Amino acid sequence: MCQYPLRRRAACLPLVYKGEAVHRSSIEILSEYAQVPARDMAGRYIASLMQYGPMFYVAHANIAIKALSIDGKVLPLVINAGTSATSYVWSPYAHYALYTIEEFRKRHAPIPTMSFRGLALPFGAALRTTSIDRVVFVNNWLWSTNPSPGLSAAQIGAVTSRLLEAYPDSAIVFRSVNPLLDPSLYKALGENDYRLVRSRRVYVLDGASPRPLQHYNTQIDLKLLHNSPYQIIACQSTLEPYAPRMAELYSALYLTKHSRLNPHFNAEFFRLTLKEHIFQYRALSRNGSIDAFVAFFVEREVMTGAVLGYAQELSQKLGLYRLAVAMLIAEATTRHLQLNLSGGVGQFKMLRGAIPVEEFDAVYDHHLPFHRRLAWTALQITGRLSLSASQ
Repeated sequence: MCQYPLRRRAACLPLVYKGEAVHRSSIEILSEYAQVPARDMAGRYIASLMQYGPMFYVAHANIAIKALSIDGKVLPLVINAGTSATSYVWSPYAHYALYTIEEFRKRHAPIPTMSFRGLALPFGAALRTTSIDRVVFVNNWLWSTNPSPGLSAAQIGAVTSRLLEAYPDSAIVFRSVNPLLDPSLYKALGENDYRLVRSRRVYVLDGASPRPLQHYNTQIDLKLLHNSPYQIIACQSTLEPYAPRMAELYSALYLTKHSRLNPHFNAEFFRLTLKEHIFQYRALSRNGSIDAFVAFFVEREVMTGAVLGYAQELSQKLGLYRLAVAMLIAEATTRHLQLNLSGGVGQFKMLRGAIPVEEFDAVYDHHLPFHRRLAWTALQITGRLSLSASQ
């Protein structure tokens, strides 16, 4: 018997998607790491997070990790019981309140601190009272940008039904929904009554087109890379001993310079992603030291920049950030792939041929009480308004 229909007001009937019973999909929630098939990189990564716990790899990730098996395909399932607001990657409160407040303060530094707090605190408190962090994330890899789950609309319906049974008091969320790079997922989530909440702006470069290579800034950066005193290292096993150095460079850039709300990836995370080839790495080496690196993954003709780091204490004349991005662009254009350069430094990326694309959180909250749905409704409306204002 169907206990949690997809719409709260709907009659208690078997879930269907366009006439096809969604229960035909095989959906399992795996709680033990030994249950996760380790036949591919994804399985080994998820099993490692489950075996040792997420905080072994991501220092402040006090969340639960399980695996979701969908017709044999395994995806990570992140459960936030409403108690962890340490990173925007697994906390809507951290993303939509804390991170937004940080960014606003950076852009509007002249605003007095007390005045700013008077405006921001009520907003954050309102989100807190709605238990907005009581969330189950489907396909959350603990990265800023996730690979596509590769699910059909019928499979999404089946997953939603199963998670409603297992987590009736949680919103269900798919992060990193990109309508340009994965239009079928965007459409399938809408067909399953997920609300699409604007999350952030990312930048996408078409590496299958000759246009990026025609940009003056791209040409200058690639020339700088070609004439650089650095050696490019692409061998994962060669880079494994440098995992602590990568963690150091990442932390200095993402946590110290930008925000403590970014994931706190440590050396174990870099060891795991190097050893299991979760990411592909390119690093710049000189005199036995790594001064910059980029990590990316490739899926369905899309290459996504995952993390990077560079030695900020070295001279800006070396152009280490430019070299890191140039390595990504060179890789994407050589392979004729779309390149997702993630968010931030938009002007820099657009000068190299990238275009801005809005990314969304897809949220299923129809089963929740009115006051909990109200928070997501407000965020959805705010996102639409901010998008209209920026166009």
